[in-house]
Amino acid sequence: MELKDFLGTDLKYDVKTLSDDKHLTCEIQAILIDLNMLNPPVDGIFGPLTTAALHRFQVEQKSGEPGYLGAKTIKKLLDAKEANIPAAPIILKTTKETILKSRPLKSSLLTDSEKHQISANQEFELLAYVLVRNYFRVAFRSYKYNSLGVWYIHETNIEIYENNQVVHPKLKPENIRIKVPYKRKGDDWYNPTGICNITSIASCLEFLEANRKSNYGKFEDELYEYALSQGYSRHNPYHLVKIVRDYGCRDTFKTHATIQEVQDSLIAGSPVAIHSYFTSFGHLIVGVGFDNEGLFIHDPYGEWSSTEYRIDLSGAYLHYSYELIRNACMPDGNLWVHFISK
Repeated sequence: MELKDFLGTDLKYDVKTLSDDKHLTCEIQAILIDLNMLNPPVDGIFGPLTTAALHRFQVEQKSGEPGYLGAKTIKKLLDAKEANIPAAPIILKTTKETILKSRPLKSSLLTDSEKHQISANQEFELLAYVLVRNYFRVAFRSYKYNSLGVWYIHETNIEIYENNQVVHPKLKPENIRIKVPYKRKGDDWYNPTGICNITSIASCLEFLEANRKSNYGKFEDELYEYALSQGYSRHNPYHLVKIVRDYGCRDTFKTHATIQEVQDSLIAGSPVAIHSYFTSFGHLIVGVGFDNEGLFIHDPYGEWSSTEYRIDLSGAYLHYSYELIRNACMPDGNLWVHFISK
């Protein structure tokens, strides 16, 4: 089989099938070497390092074929061969003494041959890397131990650079706010005192430019009617997930979310809907930013204080401290959050 034979077909080769085709492997290796994604020689062995290099190529080129080789990846490989633009190296630096592991487990569960200690302030060039829980699975370009070039290393002990820019750990801005439209539940046509949930979800969907199912009225009123028509309960967080998905967006709902995950979502430009107990019946608010002291919140009911809810005031971009968030949103230690995105 040759690369060009895949074009215009639905052929898909997994790693095992590629390993059995030496000629095809040689073609792939030659292109990856030209692109500086793999070291010579072209040996026709589709091993872990060639697998890692091809995976990196697929990720960078957005081929959409994870775990296998198909026409989309082949087309991009052939186009890259023509352009012949070498990839920039990926650099891993150890920030403290750490252990390379053959599996992402505690050191006590591994044999001596499955782990290898390396010192701090070491620098290595990588072919590729992928995050697996709290570890990175890294494919070293040249470094090997026990003849193996693919190892796991804990995420807290390293820095990773691409194009001379640190990509891990991510540097967080000290202050961020995203321009999510503020919606006040008191302005809703239906049940204006009781649909903070629908109102908050509408703010997020409107920000994400979700396609509406009608062209009249407010988005939140449309969502209220839609929930009724589908038999969804606005009080059920999993039904809110269904509403978001029905409108073409993603809702990753977590009952054990962290404030750091909330911050990461906001950095990525995606709002969050947070369950809280600012009212005795429960209350949904929208996270739209953060700083070192707390979160910026769109509160659809107004401005909360320890003595009263000022429903005559706007609840847009209120600053709720992290202490307040912990007390009002996670009194039992559990933070319920809808991570809403495209």
